Order: sequence, then structure tokens, then C-alpha cells
Amino acid sequence: MTMELLEEKRGVDRRNFIKGGAMAAGALGFAALAGCAPKDSAKDTSMASTAGEGWDDEADVVVIGLGGGMAAVLAAVDAGATVIGIEKGSAMGGNWAINTGVVFAPATDAMKNDGAIDERTGAEDTIDSAVDDWIRCAKGNCNPDLVRAVLTEEQSFINSLVADGVNVKTELCGMANAPIARGHYIVGDDGNRSGGGAFTNVLAERVNNTSAKILLDTTAKRLILDDAGNVRGVEVREGGKGKRIAAKAVVVATGGYTANQEMRARWNPESAGWGVIGSEFAQGDGYEMLLDCGASFAGFKTISPSVTLEKNSRDAFQTNNYQIFWETGAASLIMLDSAGKRNRSETQPYTQVDGALLTVPNYQVFDQTQLDDPNFCLCNGWSKESLNKAIEDGWVVKADTAEELAQLLYLDPEVVSEEIKRFNEGAAAGTDAFGRPADTMRALQPPYYAATGTNGISGTDCNCLKVDDQARVLDRDGDPINGIYGGGNDMYYWNWAGSSYIASGGGAGAAYGFSVIAGRNAAAYALSEK
Repeated sequence: MTMELLEEKRGVDRRNFIKGGAMAAGALGFAALAGCAPKDSAKDTSMASTAGEGWDDEADVVVIGLGGGMAAVLAAVDAGATVIGIEKGSAMGGNWAINTGVVFAPATDAMKNDGAIDERTGAEDTIDSAVDDWIRCAKGNCNPDLVRAVLTEEQSFINSLVADGVNVKTELCGMANAPIARGHYIVGDDGNRSGGGAFTNVLAERVNNTSAKILLDTTAKRLILDDAGNVRGVEVREGGKGKRIAAKAVVVATGGYTANQEMRARWNPESAGWGVIGSEFAQGDGYEMLLDCGASFAGFKTISPSVTLEKNSRDAFQTNNYQIFWETGAASLIMLDSAGKRNRSETQPYTQVDGALLTVPNYQVFDQTQLDDPNFCLCNGWSKESLNKAIEDGWVVKADTAEELAQLLYLDPEVVSEEIKRFNEGAAAGTDAFGRPADTMRALQPPYYAATGTNGISGTDCNCLKVDDQARVLDRDGDPINGIYGGGNDMYYWNWAGSSYIASGGGAGAAYGFSVIAGRNAAAYALSEK
């Protein structure tokens, strides 16, 4: 179901509510919101107090979702607002904690420390060059002003980590056709590359050191609007009890609906039975609440399919190790389908891969050269030590010949041998049947390794809220809904990357940047209401 049809359906549901006086609260929705008035109604600038007005708590700004939304909390507090943060899980992090461990950012101090030079110009990176690259890669289908604002916040974040003494390193797993190391990861005390949890820990510590009140194990149910359509608070459920929190502005950063199987069955039936790469709390709560408020959504596709290692797919939710290498950064790596054949370029970003091309099972095949490559772009907390342990445990197989590898994978040895041979010949000639760029190909040499994969959903961020340059959520007429702002992955692709997957770490970086912009502007709006 397209987002347009979804919006139409929500309109029908809303009319049914008005006619019947009630709506069943099910897995996909709660009671419809009251107070959605025509937008030309007179603005009500009154603010309810917790004292005797039916409110259990109050703040200038409420942030819903504390993954990337943690950045919104920090920005709103820094702007002088009182803040309440609401998180459905028992800890902050959400989908932001379950990323590859890479945050995209341009022109950072970490890049300068690592001597990152643009191979095209021989110069250091700049915000301007990053914006230009973004516009080019998005084929102009982006908002340049918003791109610049988000990239600037990403830069500021990484620079703050470096200033705090965090060991941040850079890598080239970055923007397509932009040969400069804009990917950033944290090196742990053990000297190994850390996953997304390392960035999350930094943000969580910063949030805990602010005046913000954090409500964990708390689910936002609906936004409360006045008769003029201005947000006035949030209805939540905490510890089995309902609460009403008064707020002048709300930031919604709930991370999509990857973990809501019913939503996926309705809107993305092709994903039925796929695993989940992400937080179990990404249930689409924000989408439901905002659709009830008349918010507008846009997108070019609805899901981000990715390879999930079969070993880990037995778990309901993937918290790490869902993939060994980033395809875009692995020269000596190919993907084989269930018949042992290549069917796509491995450098095609996972967000743009049609799920039909990701057969079940599928196989991630690489070699010793890739394993030994110092720029091997290991994913999400993997290290050489953990990979060697996986090999020892037998769920990443190792073989001295292509034929032996095929036998271990229960594939046809002739097919696998021919695919490796064909790839190696293409690497030597600088050509590929699937359009893989020549400079990303390196012939596979024995010994060979392989992990078995299946399909998983890494995000629904391609369907996202429409926002303006201030991260204000727009209604279906393109006008801001007073006091409602969008952050995190709920905002990602459509608003600034167009239809292009730009870079490894782009989602994490954007979730942070959007949240900062949303939190800062939400605070400004809330304080102007006093």
C-alpha cells in the first residue's frame, strides 16, 4: 500500500470514528485525536498547567523516541527549554544503537587528524564540497539548505567527540563517487572497532548529565491538539498507567515500523517472513500518531532490505553482527544467490536492492585478502578476532578451493567455481556484467570464506514525514503543524537524500542531524509561546 493510499485509509478511519464515536485500539492504532480543527482557526496560545487541569506532568518540549532523538533532547536543553524524553524501551538507543558503527560527517577534525584528502582535488574536505557531492549523488532530488544544515550538525557532533578525547577514526566507506573518508567510527579501549552502541553511549551519557527528565518503558499513544490544531501535549502509558504530559512542542523520532509485522503485512507484503535488523520497539507509533494529526508522508520505496546472517536470523531482532562487511567497501567480496550465482552488483546499496534479488538463502563470499585488508569496512562491531571466532565455530565456513566452499554451502561446485572465475576475469579486465565499478573489484584468492544469509529489514526510513527546513512536520497542504517537529529516522531519505543512498553512516548521521535541528527549533517555538 502506498503512503497516499495509507493517508486515504486513515481519512476514512477518521470519518468512521467521528460517525461512530469510537475507534478500536488495536496493534496499528489508537483512538483518533481530538481537536484537529481547520488550519485557519484562531490560534489558541494558552498553555495548560499540571495544577488542576488534568495534566500529570509538563515540559516545554517532549521528545518521543530516544535513539537519534537523544540529540533533540540535548539541543532543546541547550536552547533553554525544559524537556521530557519518552522512550518505549528500557534504555536509550533504539535503532540508532543498532547501526553499523559508522556515522557520516564531512570536514571533521577526525578527518584532519587522519590526513583524509579528497583524491580528486588533493585538498581537505569542506562542507561546501560535501553539499555539492550530496546534490550530485541525489541527482538534485534533495533540499540543499536542509542538506547543508544536517551536514553541519554531523560535523559538529564528530568534532565534539574528538574534543572530548574519544578515539574516532575515519574510513572510505562513504559517498558514492566521492573518494574521501567521511565515514567515522569509534575505536574501543581494546583497540577494536566499536559498533553503533559506542555512539549511543556517548549521547546517552550526555543526556543523563542534563536537566531533562527521561521516562523509560513509556509508550507515547497520541498527540493532544487544541481546537486550533496546535499541539498541547502527549498521552503516554507508563508502568501500565495512562498519563497526560503538557507540552508546547513535540519532537517525534520513533524510528519507523520495521518491527511491526502487521504494518509490514499491510503495507509491504513482500517483506513477510523477513527478519528484523533493528530495534524491537520500532512499531510505527509515530506514524500512527502523526497520520491522525493530518501529517503528510512521502517516499520512493517503503523498506530497506539487507542481508541478515542466517546464524543470527533465529533471533527475533538483530542487535549486531547482521552483516560482516559493507558491500560497498569490500573489494574481494561477492554475493551468491540460492543457486550459487551472482545476480547483482555488490556495491549496489542495500537500501536500493529489490527484495526479490535477495534470495533465501544467500551467501556472502570473501577471501583472505579481504580479511587482511586494513580498510576492510567490517560492520557493526565485528573485529578480526570475532570473525576468526565465527570461523572456528563453523558458522562462517572456510575452504581452500571454490569446489570445497560450494560443498560446505550445499551448492553446485561447478556453478560456484564458474562465478568466482567470471568475477576474477572481470576484475582483471575492469568490467562487470552487473555494472560494478572496476575500482571496487579485486580478484578472489584462496582460501575462501562464506556466511549464509537471509533477508531482513533494516529500515522503513524511505517512507518518511515531510518536513521543512526547520524540521516542522507538514500537513497535507504543505503547511507546518504548529508545534510538531520530526527527528531521527522518521525524517530520513525523502527530505534530503532524494531517491539515492548516499553513504555508509548516512542514516545514523542524518538521524542525529535532523534531531538537533528539530530539538533546537522545537525549543525556540515553545519558548516563544511563554
